[in-house]
Amino acid sequence: MVQHLEATGVGLPPDHAVVVDAPDAHAVDALSAARRGAYAPARALLAATREKADWTLRDESVRALAEIAVDDAAWLDAWLAGSPDDPDALVVEAFRRIAEAWKVRTGASAKDVAADQFRAFHSLLNDALPVIEAAVAAGPGDPVPWSAVLAHCTGAGAPREVFDDCLSQALACGPHHLPTHFRAVQFLSAKWYGSHEEMLDHAARAAADAPRDSPLRALEVVALTEVGLETGRRGGRPRRNDGPATPGADRTDEIIATAQAYSVSRPPEDRAARLVRNHLVWALNGRERWAESLDVYRSIGRYATGSPWEYLGAPLEVFLHFRDHARSRLASSVPRNGTVPAPAVPLPESARPQAALEIAYVPLSPQRTSQELLLTAATVRLAPAGRWTLVETAPSLETPGKRGRRATLLRLDGLVRIAESAFDSPRLTTLVAHAEGSDSRALTVVGKGRTVARHRWAGPGETPSQETAQQHAELLVAAAGSGDAREVARLLRDPGEPSELLVRTLAALGLPPLPAGFGERPEVLADARKATVHRARSLWQGMKDFMNDDNDPNPPLQLDVR
Repeated sequence: MVQHLEATGVGLPPDHAVVVDAPDAHAVDALSAARRGAYAPARALLAATREKADWTLRDESVRALAEIAVDDAAWLDAWLAGSPDDPDALVVEAFRRIAEAWKVRTGASAKDVAADQFRAFHSLLNDALPVIEAAVAAGPGDPVPWSAVLAHCTGAGAPREVFDDCLSQALACGPHHLPTHFRAVQFLSAKWYGSHEEMLDHAARAAADAPRDSPLRALEVVALTEVGLETGRRGGRPRRNDGPATPGADRTDEIIATAQAYSVSRPPEDRAARLVRNHLVWALNGRERWAESLDVYRSIGRYATGSPWEYLGAPLEVFLHFRDHARSRLASSVPRNGTVPAPAVPLPESARPQAALEIAYVPLSPQRTSQELLLTAATVRLAPAGRWTLVETAPSLETPGKRGRRATLLRLDGLVRIAESAFDSPRLTTLVAHAEGSDSRALTVVGKGRTVARHRWAGPGETPSQETAQQHAELLVAAAGSGDAREVARLLRDPGEPSELLVRTLAALGLPPLPAGFGERPEVLADARKATVHRARSLWQGMKDFMNDDNDPNPPLQLDVR
């Protein structure tokens, strides 16, 4: 497995580049303005989507705006106060009410939801109904408010005849509206109020009637997720299964093949194909078709979706976990003298090999930092900076093509992985600053051997909620040992220029400034004053050096890591 693991990563963007439910470029300014408390750009965006009947962009934008309003609805309240009958403001408010109710209930199984949570959930849904009805009445012909209706039907447990009538009216507005059919799949699933047979039949009919280039052509693979969901919950990961009893194993394979054909027909990282591809890779994982699974991961590229990964936890964490699992399983299935299958799909731009542009802040001297790194098989450059040591990877000092099996096994493909492996003591909480292309910066906190927080600045549209920003700010201040969490939270929510915000945040935390050239070129510490190199070594030599406090942690000889 170790021998072939590195080859399985060809064409996959690095972990730090993956995002969940990234907003459409057309919605970025409106989302950013809403987070700042202004609603005029959102009003203009939604009016345009209604006039152009761009129901896909409208639905995505409404949901994103509603999520923002759950944390701070002042801008939406002001919009409604000035235009109480505005169909765009009303539909955002309808989705906000539903999102607020689900935030109280949470996505846990019914058995894990407390009685008082259920009471509050149903009370909030009851309060939402008049707003939802007003949104439907204000937007005749608009299928988006009907998605709110169907979500309400699911949460409130509406009678079947009520749901059927609402679904019929929703489809009259938009017969090929993906969110409408996604809601129908949820309601008709065995988990809620239907059965596998009903759910799959609906998905099959929607697929048959859909235009050739519509993602609905592959809706059945989305429904297939619900079939094996309980197995996935019990096992902690999707397990091999032969599909539902009714359609049979051969029908499951046909559903997967249809989704694969749709995926192949779309370009890498295509927005329309995102939901289908994320469910398709879930299905392929469940059937242990690892090479095919990795090809779909390559087509997904940077763009994960919340569904289906949110079923098992934080979507990004789960997505990356299963991507790593597919790599490990494929690598272990290839004979020692065999080769990993080459990618069978076009690769996205984000998969191009790029030198890591990142700096770690370690709260130790360079010598002690080097000592902690002895067992990791990592080659890095160190530079003192007050009470901190700045660390960067040093690929120029590694033998090309020979990273070493331990480095491959530990996935030491960046400073976060190295920090997780080396600095697992509570007193060694490490911060890692990342430059991700020209338009994105990130700051990660690694403590006790795991990533505990990661904030990413990517300009307007990527601002976190106030709650998330405050949590991350408190973790950053604790890691740095100084700073005002309120000021840091404000910087985390600022939609301004990412590189400037990273610099200002580091300053607010009392951290040393980034070296000159950071974000423009790799290995910026090469010319730093008193910089040293920690060279990787064999496991045996690393153990000897680790046990010997008198040993120089930076010997001039670079030892073989293999």
